Amino acid sequence: MKNSIIPIALVVLLSACGGKEEAKTDTTNEQELNGATLLQDEGPVYDRNAINPDAPVVTFTVKAVGNSMAEMKYDQTALEVAAGSTVKLTLISETKEESMPHNWVLVKKGSAERVASKAIEAGPDKNYVPFSDDVLVATSLLKPGGKEEITFPAPVAGEYIFICTYPGHWQQMQGTFTVK
Repeated sequence: MKNSIIPIALVVLLSACGGKEEAKTDTTNEQELNGATLLQDEGPVYDRNAINPDAPVVTFTVKAVGNSMAEMKYDQTALEVAAGSTVKLTLISETKEESMPHNWVLVKKGSAERVASKAIEAGPDKNYVPFSDDVLVATSLLKPGGKEEITFPAPVAGEYIFICTYPGHWQQMQGTFTVK
């Protein structure tokens, strides 16, 4: 009886291995975002570079204001664009305190808390912007007095949220971005 178990176990073992090499996948996909390298952890990012040169351009200037946690906010909390348009957004940091850097990150509705949590893991080297399919587009992290312009195609019609992903800021610094 013992002699018949060994050949059976050997056959099962060999057939399970199959002599094939396992396909290896690279889980460290990276993407550049305004000079910061972001690691992919949930899937493809929105194609913010697919701008239609014939699309109408909608221009916004959003200011990050306030010199304390209690005062910090965006000066605009509702932005609206037409589907198919190109968005040219300028973020200006009007804060004076070095401890109050800000960014502007467009995320899918319902994902703000998840993105903000992952932003902490992303850290300062990635401008506190995680590489996630919840993140559509983002500015760099601006120091007081900083200014940055980003241009991107409006996402598909729907409602989105924009937040500051610097740790502790997202709950107070957010607004809606509606595409009609």
